[in-house]
Amino acid sequence: MAETSSRWRIKKAARKTMVLGSLASSSVALRRLTGKPKVRVITYHRFGDVDHDPWWLPARVFDEQVRWLAERQLAISLDQLSRFVRGEIELRAGSVLITIDDGCASVATVAAPVLRRYAIPAVAYVTTRAIGNLAAGKASGGPYLTWDQTASLGDSGIAVGSHSVTHRSLARLAPDEIREEGLRSKGLIESRIGKKVISFAYPFGMRRDENTLTEKILADCGYSSIFISQHGTIQQGSNPLRLPRIKVEAGDALWMFKVLCEGGMDAWSLVDRVI
Repeated sequence: MAETSSRWRIKKAARKTMVLGSLASSSVALRRLTGKPKVRVITYHRFGDVDHDPWWLPARVFDEQVRWLAERQLAISLDQLSRFVRGEIELRAGSVLITIDDGCASVATVAAPVLRRYAIPAVAYVTTRAIGNLAAGKASGGPYLTWDQTASLGDSGIAVGSHSVTHRSLARLAPDEIREEGLRSKGLIESRIGKKVISFAYPFGMRRDENTLTEKILADCGYSSIFISQHGTIQQGSNPLRLPRIKVEAGDALWMFKVLCEGGMDAWSLVDRVI
């Protein structure tokens, strides 16, 4: 949703302050040098030119960011991340997995060609009720993927995961409804793309949207990796059913993206704990 220019400036200033604070305190440099290797997962939503909307990233900006990851060989796949968490493989510290939420058509029309050009893997988490739904597209300001487009994402190295059926906060639903969201979306995606779906990303994904009950039910549905939308890092031994992610927003300069991938927004997890 587009924001007023004043609110936009406030949010951009807050993110910039957090990143600059990390640089000033040398915490980013320390993360590079100390402790076990840590990796990060970043999240996108839509791609296109929409003023004052953090979720619409211009295509040229996405190209710059993906090219930077490719040049430094930092991008990893969902399978690599899962194996790393289980302790089966080592990954370079600072490695990054790209995820894209919701299932908007710009995943296929904008993101896929860029990812294919640089041979970078990613995961698209789709809300099944929105796929091919013209009314949902009008409400969100842009069309959603069709099922044919969704099935073709694999040709660009993009795996497909579930983002539920209806994009509701799972923690606010009854257990049977949570199970329905997990099972129905999984079954439908698998039937449409002909591939197994083992990963889920929570709609919204903040503390009020997930808990130990939702985690257990989704695991019972057959998901072996589950992502929240709260900031943080991942290392070997992390809980695969509660993996943090870092939001990438429009309006941030390339230098901010670089520092974000190196830990500049990790401290935002403190904010996530109270909202």
